Amino acid sequence: MIKTEKIISLLAIFLWMVACNNMSVSDKLDLTDSLIVKEQYDSAHALLSELAESTMTTEEKAHYYLLSTQLGNLTNHPLPTDSLLDKAIKYYNKEGNNLKLANALYYKSLKFEKNNEIVQAILYGKEAERLAMSTNDARLQFKIAESLAYLNGLCGNDAFQLLYAKKALALAKMENNKNWIACSYNLISFAFENLSQHDSACFYIEKTIPYIEFVYETDKAPLLMNLGLLYKDSDPEKAKELFENALTYTELPEAIEHLADIYYSTGNKGKAYELWKRALTKNSRYDKINLIHSIISYDLERGNIDEVSKNVDEIINIKDSILNKLKNDTIKDLQLRFDHEVEMHEADKKLANMEELLLVAVIAVVAMAFYIYFRKKKTEAKERDYQEQLYAYTTEISQLTANRDHAIAKINELESRTDKDCHMIGELKSDVQNAEQAIDELNKNIKQLLDDKAPKLKQGRMLYDQIMEGGTASQWTSKEEEHFNYYYAAINYQSYNRLRKIERETKLNAHNLFYLILKEMGKDDDEIMRIMKLSREGLRTIRKRTKPVAEDNS
Repeated sequence: MIKTEKIISLLAIFLWMVACNNMSVSDKLDLTDSLIVKEQYDSAHALLSELAESTMTTEEKAHYYLLSTQLGNLTNHPLPTDSLLDKAIKYYNKEGNNLKLANALYYKSLKFEKNNEIVQAILYGKEAERLAMSTNDARLQFKIAESLAYLNGLCGNDAFQLLYAKKALALAKMENNKNWIACSYNLISFAFENLSQHDSACFYIEKTIPYIEFVYETDKAPLLMNLGLLYKDSDPEKAKELFENALTYTELPEAIEHLADIYYSTGNKGKAYELWKRALTKNSRYDKINLIHSIISYDLERGNIDEVSKNVDEIINIKDSILNKLKNDTIKDLQLRFDHEVEMHEADKKLANMEELLLVAVIAVVAMAFYIYFRKKKTEAKERDYQEQLYAYTTEISQLTANRDHAIAKINELESRTDKDCHMIGELKSDVQNAEQAIDELNKNIKQLLDDKAPKLKQGRMLYDQIMEGGTASQWTSKEEEHFNYYYAAINYQSYNRLRKIERETKLNAHNLFYLILKEMGKDDDEIMRIMKLSREGLRTIRKRTKPVAEDNS
């Protein structure tokens, strides 16, 4: 069985190699990218090693540089310089590839972080965050949020650390990645601890514990130690269990010392002394001054002069070494602080320039907004004027038509009588002719208004005529319904205004207002269903939506 599985595995590797040989450079780079995302770093490194830079296009080179940087950082073998990464950044910035540029800037930020250039690290991280937000890559967004939380923690920006830790947690939950969730809870906990909100810190630390099993082996020791540190005073037994668990992964000297402190506080001073001595033998950048002090105090307390004498040279050497390092670190810290102030001053100058540009941009945007607003208002005023003109024309036509019809009826009446009043008939015929001329003139004005000035009213008039001639609105768009309603408002303003003012179950849209106008025009239910292509159920629905509130409450 084992032999069969081995053969299948070897066959799969062989087929994969054959498949890779038939792939283009671009495809191989994409496959490497996919392997890195799946954390198959050995396979990704093997595939990347096969590629020859001399045969690549400019785009392929940029992708190759980015992948090489990524893989080096993820396998703890970073490239000696970031010159290749800079080339990738320059290319992706020029091409506007936000996803790859965000990735490249993220790794540039990591480079600055490792060099302890925190300001630059944050600046590059923020730019990477901005670009990543325009992509759908949750993995990249999480890495950036996690990094910015850590960087802000280094700077003492605890509120920002908490903000980015919560953002990382939201992404982790969205992707249901338990490793990310554990790391995010831990970041949130320490942000609260730094903000002196111990209860909140403990609350989130409790949430971390169920996810410990999903944390990568290399990250478990510091995480468990940090968990224990938060419980060291409040729950020593729980802290002891966590410190001991951390030491099963990596013997961190600080974890050993914290464990020793718990043994000492519970009376087991011998065990504590043994652990302090053990911590002293571990190579680490960890500050061991308190550790040395604890060992000397214990030996003096017990009168172990021989033990002190036996170890004093070693202890003094270690202590002197640490003190010298502290002096050097103090000098270096002063220089770094000075450099940091210079960088911050330059950053402030750049920020001031950016603020000036931003102010100009805001003024331009506001000016544009006012221009658009006033232009819109001017257009709306013109359209209202056109509506009013059309309403005046149609109202006058209606009055003239009524007068003409009355005159014609009077003429017919007089001509039917035996004693004709020819003088009155002549006057009435003159009135009819004048009315028809006035109506023709008004219709010309309406045509000129619709053709030259008011395309919305012209479109509405055509749609209105379509309905009046027995047509349907089954193929109409919402915009066409708006044009119909707009025209109706011009020729029947009082009726339209009354419909709009009535408070209804839901806010009127163009479709529902179209239905009410058809009812106002005297169309019965069957006609409305035919025109609007409504089913009986659809008619009931639109009737309910347009029902006046007062009518519904009654």
